Amino acid sequence: MNKSFVCLAGMAAAVTAGFSPLPVQGQEIPVEEVIVTSTPLRESMRDIAQPATVLGGDELRRVVATSIGETLASQLGVNATYFGPSASRPVIRGLGGDRVLMLEDGVAALDVSSLSQDHAVSIESVLAEQIEILKGPATLLFGSGAVGGVVNVLDGRIPGDFAAGPVTGGALEIRGDSALKERSVVGRLESGSGPLRMHLDGFHRETGDVGIPGFAFSSAERAAHEMQEEEGGEVHDDEFVRGRLENSDSRTRGGAAGFSLGDADGFVGLSWSRFDTNYGVPAPHEHHEDGEAEEDATAGVRIDMLQDRYDLKAERTAGIGPFSAVRLRATYNDYEHRELAGTEVDTLFDQHALETRLTFEHARQRQGWHGVFGAQYLDVDFRVAGEEAFVPPSITRTLGIFLFEKRPFGNFTVELGARAERQKISPQGAGSRYGATAYGLSAGGLWALTDEYSLALSLTRTQRHPQAAELYADGPHLAAGQHEIGVTSLDRETAHTADLTLHGHTGAGLHWTLGAFYNDFSDYIFSAPTAAQMDGLPVFQYGQGDARFHGLEAEMVVPLFVAADRLFEVRFATDFVRARLRDGTDLPRIPPLRFGAELHYEQGRLYLGLRAFVHQAQDHLAANERRTAGYSLLDADASYRFLVGGRASVLAFLRAGNILDEEARRHTSPLKEVAPLPGRSILAGVRMEF
Repeated sequence: MNKSFVCLAGMAAAVTAGFSPLPVQGQEIPVEEVIVTSTPLRESMRDIAQPATVLGGDELRRVVATSIGETLASQLGVNATYFGPSASRPVIRGLGGDRVLMLEDGVAALDVSSLSQDHAVSIESVLAEQIEILKGPATLLFGSGAVGGVVNVLDGRIPGDFAAGPVTGGALEIRGDSALKERSVVGRLESGSGPLRMHLDGFHRETGDVGIPGFAFSSAERAAHEMQEEEGGEVHDDEFVRGRLENSDSRTRGGAAGFSLGDADGFVGLSWSRFDTNYGVPAPHEHHEDGEAEEDATAGVRIDMLQDRYDLKAERTAGIGPFSAVRLRATYNDYEHRELAGTEVDTLFDQHALETRLTFEHARQRQGWHGVFGAQYLDVDFRVAGEEAFVPPSITRTLGIFLFEKRPFGNFTVELGARAERQKISPQGAGSRYGATAYGLSAGGLWALTDEYSLALSLTRTQRHPQAAELYADGPHLAAGQHEIGVTSLDRETAHTADLTLHGHTGAGLHWTLGAFYNDFSDYIFSAPTAAQMDGLPVFQYGQGDARFHGLEAEMVVPLFVAADRLFEVRFATDFVRARLRDGTDLPRIPPLRFGAELHYEQGRLYLGLRAFVHQAQDHLAANERRTAGYSLLDADASYRFLVGGRASVLAFLRAGNILDEEARRHTSPLKEVAPLPGRSILAGVRMEF
């Protein structure tokens, strides 16, 4: 029986044996109000119908990893791809790629991470002050592609708080990880008085090849290689790479400077930021007795990425005529990355993008409606050249208008929204241009059943445009180890979704959430493996079909002991998604069922945590897709906050990951057969805030 499963069962048994429905001292635990800025009206999580998760403060510091995907991979309903620690993108409820929109302070990252899973997201999680996750369609404000959800990273690079007096402060953090051989340092400074606020930040991180518990190649992959050798008449006593994930090292650095002018009624601000990274795409070698290596088609691929980003942010909240707030966001992005084989540039990706969003919010009118309407424009000039130019250069222009309204009716609140979006894609050298209008409608309700129970229902109808890669791809994608073929006749995909969430909480601290969702797609666009090969690479072709996604998410937090400054609680959680075409065929790369428990203990400035989660095997497979074995992860963490010099606050944190050193492979990763997750690791860091 799995060691971590036994540990989880023992943890649950111990907790259940001593379970009391109320804390021992019966003290009331206050519920902190958290504002979700990526919702139309910037409301608390308790006041929106759409499921959301927000990470901030010490909780965020304890889970921050080397990429945004790894930072969020353990959150309820969220998984991640894995091309090594530097390139990992969130997967929400089985949906990834451009269906999960990555935002930096409310505006798209404008990188090419949605084009391929080996492309890193150009948002640095170690600089985040707050990370917001919207699960389910978030297409009204952000575009038709966000049918899976939105991840919004708030970094404060354009200061916007003028309510306080003079501001002077900052933070300095260092951290390291044994499995990644990570060495990181990050710092930020905030200063200003009167109408001026300024911000500076910078970071530097280096990692080595990732330490892994066993072979880089899975047992199935090793068997397939050995069979190929036997059939070819050459039998070797092969020694596959083990103990480390080759070509997974990285060097990342960047920083930003921003300022704003304003007062309590509004402000205007500008910032410049840079993200510079060079990382390897894991592709292990197969070694033989004679010392020679038979290289995988993707071996030795590195990505050298540089992005400069220019942001404008303006808000007026004092009221202008009938509007209670007017907000403008604009971003221009200059992005380039080179895919290297040794020192030679195989492929060059270059993208210049502009996004602007203007919104007008009106306060609650006599009829009780409170809402926002606005417009969004996106212009993306994408160019690619070289051996891996599997997608032709293209220009994409998108114009959208949207409306959202909300009104309470006693204990029931209704939410209504609509969006229309026109998109044109003009590819270079291709014979077919794309142009269509996508429409979206949403309706939601939030019932306060009692003071302790609430029910939220969200219904949406959305349409998503096909993207350039889905339409025009035709060539080898070496970093992903596959040959991709697009289909120019793809149409818009239409999704009808329903999301139901029941939440309960008591003043004693017991709270739980049970959610269910159902997505019915017409003309769902997906890439699936075929039985063919081209130039030694498996062929993946885009296609469309009607598909259905459904799943459950549940968690319960039980306080076991509360007294004075002490809190001891247990959290149980599980999530599950199943995705199939209408004919019953399973879709590829869907995460399996997982479940687990966490113990949290807080006493004053001390925090201790223990976490055990079981990831089931994925046996629901698409055609030509290989089964992924289940695994379990046992983690522990501790932190302590103390004061230095009467002003500086220092957080010391320690995290032990994959304590049982299990081999873990994510079904959501195209490299799962050659790139397992890190083995046993110790992460330690210190953060000083002043």
